[in-house]
Amino acid sequence: MDLRDNRGKEHDIAVILMGLILAILSHRDGNLSSVQRHMKNHYALLLQEIQLENYDRQVVSRSHLPIVLGKVSWQVFNQLIFANFGIKLNKKQRKWFAIDGKEMRGSIKKGEKRGEAVVQAVEQETGGIQSQNYYAGNKESEIENTRHLLKDNDLLGEGITLDALHCNPQTLEMIAEKGIYIVGLKDNQEKLKDAVSDAIATVKPIYALEIPEKQSGRVETRRYEIYEIGEMEKAERWEKSQIKRAIRVIRERVELKTGKKSREESLYLTNEGEKLEEICQAIRKHWQVEVTNNMRDTTLAEDRLCVKEPTVNRVMGGVRTLVLSLLRLTGCRNKKAQLDDFADDFGNLIYWLKAIQFL
Repeated sequence: MDLRDNRGKEHDIAVILMGLILAILSHRDGNLSSVQRHMKNHYALLLQEIQLENYDRQVVSRSHLPIVLGKVSWQVFNQLIFANFGIKLNKKQRKWFAIDGKEMRGSIKKGEKRGEAVVQAVEQETGGIQSQNYYAGNKESEIENTRHLLKDNDLLGEGITLDALHCNPQTLEMIAEKGIYIVGLKDNQEKLKDAVSDAIATVKPIYALEIPEKQSGRVETRRYEIYEIGEMEKAERWEKSQIKRAIRVIRERVELKTGKKSREESLYLTNEGEKLEEICQAIRKHWQVEVTNNMRDTTLAEDRLCVKEPTVNRVMGGVRTLVLSLLRLTGCRNKKAQLDDFADDFGNLIYWLKAIQFL
């Protein structure tokens, strides 16, 4: 994992990464100076807890910290994280995963519109991150990186939900060979969308499900309508995608205070032909990946950390993923409150990390 020349190995990578993890668990993300101060203020206690009292190196300085992180193999770091804290696949039981990309806005350089981005596979049932990949948003494509993520992490035999960006023949064909996909359908595939809209306009759905929910001062009703479109005429390039069903989702909202009403419709495609209620639930639970992205921003302050070096951003992204995985083990409902508690009581943080055998 340490890519430095031996002549430059003054600090131990493991010690630095451990201090970094403790700082993020203590709600210090978003500012590298704040992270380094936490590492400095708790350095002696950290060395004592990991039984390195005779370690003769001083804590890494603020100016040196990004230089050292830039020499970490983020690929190996990722492998370690997911080998120990990732979601394990069960070949006998298919799981559903939501996949989406997220840009690290603090990595965007002056004069450019895109920066480093992370694409994640999030298990819908638990919200755990099974795998992730990084790409340079100004040079690389989320579509291509998603394909690599699916292939390299044995996800092609699972249930996968994707947004409309990934509604293309090559991605869907990959999944359809062994697994199930549900993908959004929008104007980026205008001809296919028009064909599907025409096919379902004059027929009744083969299955319908309506789910009312009351939340955040409004009542929202979601109606799922599933249509058979396996025999629909479509371009030859879609044949191997094995498209069998179209799902129309109608969302109607009523604001309780004002009585204001709103309505929106969206279309999805799937190659699943039997488990119709499961399809509806998978569409609903795709929001798990959005929840994870939101926690990276609002709870861990990922977008506020301004670092331009790609490797540093990817290492920090790995630390955040690890921290989210650790927070899941606490069973806490309010992640931000738990980080504040750890910040207020560093001893309790150390005690908990020992209890789960992380230290």
